[in-house]
Amino acid sequence: MAPPRVVTFDFYGTMVQWHQALETAMGEVLARKGAPGGKASSLLRVFHETGRALRDSPPMRSYRSVLRMSLAAALAEHGLACDRDDVALLMGRVSRIPAFPEVPAVLKRLRESYRLGVISNTDDDIISGSLETLGAPIDHVITAQQAGAYKPNLRLFHYAHQKMGVTPDQVVHVAASQALDMQVCAAMGIRAIWVNRRGEQPDPRWRPRLIVADLTQLPELIPALCATQS
Repeated sequence: MAPPRVVTFDFYGTMVQWHQALETAMGEVLARKGAPGGKASSLLRVFHETGRALRDSPPMRSYRSVLRMSLAAALAEHGLACDRDDVALLMGRVSRIPAFPEVPAVLKRLRESYRLGVISNTDDDIISGSLETLGAPIDHVITAQQAGAYKPNLRLFHYAHQKMGVTPDQVVHVAASQALDMQVCAAMGIRAIWVNRRGEQPDPRWRPRLIVADLTQLPELIPALCATQS
């Protein structure tokens, strides 16, 4: 396979601190309602389960709607009502999420050799504030809103590649999600690097080419990966 023309990234949990932002938001929502902070993990579980169900079933909803409905469902599961201030608090947290510490330096080095892209299950306006925390420009920012589909629907990746002017074999995709990204890469023959920041067990159905704990070594690993595949 030829060296990649573009290195693409999942965004939330791969480049920016998504899980930390959500944990903070849920704790703050519970605090303003006077509810025990110990409910945060259970709240997050329902939030994530509802979000997946909403993304995977028609009609196509904005990600803002998915977040709002997921929060309402999670609170209702715990006998709590969701109000505008709860939604505003959540949106404030997820609209500007800091990058992981190594990300700015890694992106600057990668830009010397490749175009950079983001493929994300989000809306354009939600991702825009967090993009500013990356410390380096991104050449292509492709969202579910633009494509009219959420991962793991292949439509989002087909749309992204068309906009970037590349084919799947001209891309290396870097992502933290196995079910949303590694599954797609396996189906489309995309060279994939799984970022296992949370110590998960690898899913044998979707084997990436490489597994890393963070992005630090990507500038060295990507050329080596491509050399072994040529």
